[in-house]
Amino acid sequence: MATLHEVTTPAPDGTLTIEEGWRQGRGAYGGLTIAAAIRAIEQRVADPRRKVRTVTAEIPGPTLAGTAKLTVDILRSGNSLTVARAALAQGNEVTTHAVAVLAASRDIPDPPTWCELVRPESPPWQSLAPLSTSGPFPEFVQHFEYRLVTGVPYSGGAAQTIGWVRARDPGTPRDAAFLAAIVDAWWPATLARAKGPRPLATIGFTLELVGEPSAGDAPLLYRGTVPVARDGYFLETRELWTEDGRLLALNHQTFAVIR
Repeated sequence: MATLHEVTTPAPDGTLTIEEGWRQGRGAYGGLTIAAAIRAIEQRVADPRRKVRTVTAEIPGPTLAGTAKLTVDILRSGNSLTVARAALAQGNEVTTHAVAVLAASRDIPDPPTWCELVRPESPPWQSLAPLSTSGPFPEFVQHFEYRLVTGVPYSGGAAQTIGWVRARDPGTPRDAAFLAAIVDAWWPATLARAKGPRPLATIGFTLELVGEPSAGDAPLLYRGTVPVARDGYFLETRELWTEDGRLLALNHQTFAVIR
């Protein structure tokens, strides 16, 4: 079975193969296609000094099992910063669109450095049993391991969920695309407040990268919170933390409630 790295890496000609087993509903789960767009952009920029700092993406429609094609345009490239966009299409329809900002570290005196966000409280991941993903979960979750702290779906509690997550077979490296795939692997926190399953779809996605994961196979600590829901849409903020307490990424998503 292919690794997470393999399924999110397009071929040199931009072709991406969507395998069965990685779907959420009709199409591939959004983290897969956004990660592939990030990898396509990195391949085009081809400058390891310029790290992905932010990604904004839209998912206009499902990417079905089979082949799709990524095209990349450089919007601007300066001395230390590049802005590029990628479009994933099947037939004549764009199914994922992403714009990424890649920038080198800034050589400035006394750079501001702090993090005022507090890591969620959690027992060590080793003390928590992996969650069974049989039942009503989408098929792609078979490729991930979840250790839940709080936020059981359909429990009627607050719209927040916390837990540890990792890919069962991530491949290498642990990079920006890896974090995009991981942060989208958890279920929406609104399901903790829901009375039962509801079809949902991400329509807007913003990822801000502030750290790099360590080597090894330890899971990352995840927190998702939905502060507002209205008019058939809701907004969710997601975080990824390392075992030793470093913030890696912030993710903001807009979801549509299908029915």
